[in-house]
Amino acid sequence: MKQQVLAVSGNSVEEFVTSLVTPLRELKASRPGLDFSYTFSPHSGLHKQRLTLNGKNSDSQILKFHKLTISVQNTRDFKRQLQQGIDNYINSDSTQFAGATSEQREDLGFVAQDSIEDAKSDIYRLLDIINLESLGKLRKKAQIKYLEFLFENVSTSNNQSRSKGKIYLQDFIRRLKLVDKYIDDDTKPYGDYLVNYANISINYRDMFSRSEALDILPIIPIIEGYLGETKDDSREEIQYIFGIKLKFDGRVQALGSKNVFEYHLNLLNPDSPEHQAGLASESTRESFVRKVLKIAFLYYFIFASRCNPTKEDYILHQELEYDPIAAFDKLVLGKLKGNDEAAKQKLFRDIYKYLQEMQVQVKINHIKDTLRQLLKQKTQFITREYPLHISVKDAIFEGNIETILKRHTLFVPTLRENPKDCLKYISIGEAQANTNSLCTLRAKVTFNDIHFFGTDDKQSFAMEYDLRGIDALPILFAPLENADCKRLYDLEYAKRKLIVFPYSEDTNQYDSRKNFIYQFTYSLLAYICLHVLLQHPKKLFVPILRLHLHNKQDKAPIEAFIVSLSNVLAHLLNDKHRSNSQGVDIRDIQSKGSYKIPNVMSSLYSILPKKFSFSNTKDTPELDKLAIIIVSSRESDRKWSGKDKISNLMGEIIGLIQQDKSIRVQLLATFSENYDNEQLFTNPDVIVQNVAKLYKKGFRHFLYIAKAPYTSTLHMTQNEEDGLFFMSKDVIKALNGQYEDINIYPMFFDKYYAIKSQNIQASSLYIQDTLELTNLVEDASKQCVVFFNLFNGNNAPGATNYYNGVISYATLLNIYRDVLDDKNVRNGLIYEGSLKNDILQYLTLFHFSRYQKSTKDIQLKLDPYENLIGDDSVGKLAMSVHMQGRTEFNHLAFLTLVKTTLAI
Repeated sequence: MKQQVLAVSGNSVEEFVTSLVTPLRELKASRPGLDFSYTFSPHSGLHKQRLTLNGKNSDSQILKFHKLTISVQNTRDFKRQLQQGIDNYINSDSTQFAGATSEQREDLGFVAQDSIEDAKSDIYRLLDIINLESLGKLRKKAQIKYLEFLFENVSTSNNQSRSKGKIYLQDFIRRLKLVDKYIDDDTKPYGDYLVNYANISINYRDMFSRSEALDILPIIPIIEGYLGETKDDSREEIQYIFGIKLKFDGRVQALGSKNVFEYHLNLLNPDSPEHQAGLASESTRESFVRKVLKIAFLYYFIFASRCNPTKEDYILHQELEYDPIAAFDKLVLGKLKGNDEAAKQKLFRDIYKYLQEMQVQVKINHIKDTLRQLLKQKTQFITREYPLHISVKDAIFEGNIETILKRHTLFVPTLRENPKDCLKYISIGEAQANTNSLCTLRAKVTFNDIHFFGTDDKQSFAMEYDLRGIDALPILFAPLENADCKRLYDLEYAKRKLIVFPYSEDTNQYDSRKNFIYQFTYSLLAYICLHVLLQHPKKLFVPILRLHLHNKQDKAPIEAFIVSLSNVLAHLLNDKHRSNSQGVDIRDIQSKGSYKIPNVMSSLYSILPKKFSFSNTKDTPELDKLAIIIVSSRESDRKWSGKDKISNLMGEIIGLIQQDKSIRVQLLATFSENYDNEQLFTNPDVIVQNVAKLYKKGFRHFLYIAKAPYTSTLHMTQNEEDGLFFMSKDVIKALNGQYEDINIYPMFFDKYYAIKSQNIQASSLYIQDTLELTNLVEDASKQCVVFFNLFNGNNAPGATNYYNGVISYATLLNIYRDVLDDKNVRNGLIYEGSLKNDILQYLTLFHFSRYQKSTKDIQLKLDPYENLIGDDSVGKLAMSVHMQGRTEFNHLAFLTLVKTTLAI
């Protein structure tokens, strides 16, 4: 780059950039290549098929979905119940205060009353813990109940293999319940659960009180997809609706694609390179040790057995007789509580060998096969409800009256010192009388088996790239000091006009301080360089390609940074130009390039404008223009005192324009601004300004999309607007402005997974009948309405041939009084008619426009919002460890500030 700049000294920057620009049509080739060439092939024969929930013929059943509903009653009244429980406990003759004098009881009553009147007292701390943590514990309980739900529907019908699978599943459920029994044993003191390894201590009671405690098991339900939250004031009940699917002991990409069971056993084995590397790494050592101790407990507890299914004297039903509690206490716990590190490593090694010798994998495979066959059945399961109680254990009371009066609180010190440790005092159990609880909330989990049937309503259409007048300025990030990379560069790019940003692998050895300084400087110089070069009057397409010598599992620091930076740069450049970023591991490019390169290039160019045309022109939307605004944010700064914080607001705007019976889909702009929270959720002016610009260009209909605001609380003090964030009344009012003819459609989305009943022929499947979709979320208050489900024909990762992804869209009604006309929302999203058809047609085409894989038969992109929302979003990728190692640095927020400064 430096030599090229010197060669054109005396010329303007614009002339220099023009010399590097390549018309996009010149990159078109018969097959994709690493040198930025691509086929840009059109795709015809794309199909969409309408589904219904009201089918009668099982032969037309295509998908089914298991819906989880968690219901909690009387949450608003829980404070009063807790107060009453405290009074009853103080005055009871059967509690620890039974021997208290009347004067002492009176003093205890004064302490209780003072606590109720003080909003910062321990009672309110306890309420906060219950509010924040109970739903997570209910989700954990729902995992076990879902396995019971499936078990009840397993029919063995003289099938020996399935009979084995059912017994193994029964034993699996039994042991999961025993984990809860063991952890919640009130007769054991807290210290009995304290274990350690490699000078790191954890408490099993704390660890297994948390909602994610079971997620490392090879087979376990995964609650994925938040479909909504409803409330029924007449029944004083709040419902939370989720999707649920099974993890099937799938492959883990690391360690040669071992399955989940093998992968975790390998981590437990102290002789494995992965175990030794985990102990050696200072940055990940603590998390690794916690994981090893978690595996040791859970895998022993769930899979230890005296029964080997490959032995001739094997008796199947004896599996149900094994007592993991007694075995764990006798053989495992004592060693983990002690200080003999060699004994612990021998224990881990013995468990590793023991579970293999007992052929645990055989049992897991039987469970897996039985459940897979069950899920394939087209027979509808009966809806099942499991009543539960959320209880606060009376053990949370301080036992000594003098201590209570001295500290002026009824509760144990843990409530103030470490609220998370108080999870052990919150119990989720069967709906039955509980003699050791202060108070109880009634709850239940419900499972519905919902089936989707095909209809004859089908459409076909075609898609092609619209490359007219687009010039490209390719950018390459590459470790050119590496000999293999340099050879590839000389082969592929020596004659290609492009800008190269080299990076060095030596930085992988930097400490956190030096690494941060390097990344900070590199990102600043890279952005300023591109900012100067791209003051171009014409919009350019800037494809950013990264050459890697590692993959995600290797976690090379420099490459993680380059991934982050390239995504941040692409997002910022999309403000005025068009850009996208994609990387490729070149180590196996010779052997795997034939399928790697097409996918890389297809993904790199997926952001380009596309045109759609329908085989039947009557299917073409009549609405001439529609804009899609997608928003997200990421916290980037917090003041040391107070709750004030700064967040980076990011978003993108998609335009869909109908002209001459074809639809053009294109990215119109991205945006990124830093705000304090007060402005972020009241008047984010960058979005308001973009809406004004689009209005001047003739846009009148705006889909305003954010991720469904998943809640993790019981909303004991919820008001109408809690959790709306970008969908708050203030934001919608600001977007609406003074325009009388503008139509804004607030929309939430989330993903869930449906079980495939047969092979799917269509590229996409959909349901848009609002009355049918009330089977997914039925809100008595009519605030949350699901109006569109869009299904992908692709299999969900790790669950080949069993699950397909579904994206669910919902909107809010009766929320934006005096701000937004509900009539417009109902006509555009709820009521059947031409406007709703046009909007959902446009939304479907947007999904197709974001496809990435290079295949002959493309299918829609299930999540076209992943650039902004999720684990692979630009906001998530922009975060890196600060030089102190204790906080995170937001590169997008930083470069957004740089962009603003340069514009002054």
